[in-house]
Formats: sequence, C-alpha cells, structure tokens
Amino acid sequence: MSDEPASQGVEGAQSNLDELDIEIVQLLHKDGRMPFTEIAKQLGVSEATIRNRVQRLTNSGAITIQAYLNPNKLGFRSIALIELKMVNLERAQAIASELVEQDSVSYVAFVAGSYDLFVEVTYDTNEGLLDFLTALRAKPGIINCETATVLKLLKTQYSFQIRSTKSSSFSS
Repeated sequence: MSDEPASQGVEGAQSNLDELDIEIVQLLHKDGRMPFTEIAKQLGVSEATIRNRVQRLTNSGAITIQAYLNPNKLGFRSIALIELKMVNLERAQAIASELVEQDSVSYVAFVAGSYDLFVEVTYDTNEGLLDFLTALRAKPGIINCETATVLKLLKTQYSFQIRSTKSSSFSS
C-alpha cells in the first residue's frame, strides 16, 4: 500500500482521504497515544507508512492530536454558551477574530438561525465570566447576547464519525 492517498475519495472535506487515512484517523480518535507500530500492525502496513500519513494529516490540518481537558476536574467552574446577534457580517467577523485569540474561548462558530455567532467560554470563577460578558456586551455591533451557564458537563469531546470510502452511509 502506498504512502500517498488515493486520488479520488468521498465528497467535500474528505476528498483527500483514502481508506487507509480514515482507518488511521479512527484509531487515533479512539486513542491519540496509540503507537505507530500498533496502528501499523492493526492495519497491515509499515510503521513508516503510518508515520508519513499521520505527518501529512497533521500538516494539512485534517487532524490534531491533543489531550481532551475536563474543565470541572481542572478547577474551572464557570462554563458558558453564548449566542450573539450582530448588526452586520463585518462586525460579526471582527468580533469573531477577537474572540478566537482569547484563551478563555474554546469554541467560536458562525451559525444560521436567530443568532450569528456561537461562543463557548470557560472560567475558574463566576467573576471572571462576569468580567468577560461585561466587556463582550460593551463591544459595538452586538444587538443581542444570550448566555447559558452550564450546570453539569456531560461530554467534552468533539467527536463524529467520518465516512468510509467503501460505504455509502455513516457508521452507527
């Protein structure tokens, strides 16, 4: 099996992923610390192939390998989900650019619906969260700011299934 992905894949963002890439990603998703030797053994290819594929996947931005943090176990008690309605797209883009640079912000997305931006923040105290919200609401161009405080965190892992090039439907 070649180190290079197949020239044809599935549609959209996965178009550069072949079956081997998808299998590697799925194994790393289950255990990001799995040794390349173990991945190679499970998939029946060389360790060098795995090393090259993972390097290409990380360099392309398709995957990152990192630890998932549990904010509650690390002393962060204030997690908030914030929806922002903006006066226009230009202001939304400007605010989004500012938000992605802040350490307390873990998620920023443009969304369709009643609001324009969705933001998740984490603070160790309610005072820190209040200071953030006060500063955010003072920014020009924000029409409405709805905040929901997380009372009990049930899952912190960003996870989804990727489609195999061999199947026409998502795995369940």
